[in-house]
Amino acid sequence: MSNPTTPEIQRVRFEEVTPTQEIVAFLDGHLKPLVAHLQLPLYDGYNDLDEIQFAFLTLPSGQTVTLGQYSHSPQVGVDLYVDPKLQDIPSVTFEACKYLEIPREEVIWFHPDWQEKIEGLYAEHGAIWQSKRYANAKQKELPQVEELTQNKQYEPIDCFNHALRIYTRKYVPATYWAMLQHNLGLAYQNRSKGDRKENLERSIECFNQSLEIYNQDEFPGKWQINQEDLEESLKSLESLKVYFNDGIISVNVI
Repeated sequence: MSNPTTPEIQRVRFEEVTPTQEIVAFLDGHLKPLVAHLQLPLYDGYNDLDEIQFAFLTLPSGQTVTLGQYSHSPQVGVDLYVDPKLQDIPSVTFEACKYLEIPREEVIWFHPDWQEKIEGLYAEHGAIWQSKRYANAKQKELPQVEELTQNKQYEPIDCFNHALRIYTRKYVPATYWAMLQHNLGLAYQNRSKGDRKENLERSIECFNQSLEIYNQDEFPGKWQINQEDLEESLKSLESLKVYFNDGIISVNVI
């Protein structure tokens, strides 16, 4: 992970937590009310452009897309991201819009490579559902939607753990899974909350899982990075045990 996890920095690098990085649509509105009825956790991230708040959305088909909103964008809206390796991106895009109850008039932009096919799906199937959420909005019932919005402040470890539940070892390339494990290990290693001993033990577990893929022969560079981070956690844990009489006493930082 590119940035340390400190009490002041509770964000993850967007590219390091999801393979869905191709923007296929730009939706009108704000992220929180858009996903409030689905009760999706919202995570704080960043990339080279800006800070971004995002949510994972797993569709009935089993595909996962990501929804993101930049903090300082001059135009209000929500980006819809998909995995560029998907075989049928238009169908996944339309399924996401339908699942979110987004009528065509609420989509500001489609990616030109897939716009024609997505427009065709809207023309063929777009009238078969009635957006109750948007109907309620027109009746000034938005406060009811806002009451459903998630307000919990999530840590980077929450985001990586959530990602690992979605992007399992069978679902994504092994190297991507290993990267998530390594980043989760770093998040635990740098975590200031909770039991320090437990955090270090979890980080060691994550680094070891990452090393199952990033072996020395195939990925010498990644292996070296993992080894160094693993050694740092092991040394920190050993120092903690020595300082607190072989781990009998643990410290909780709030």
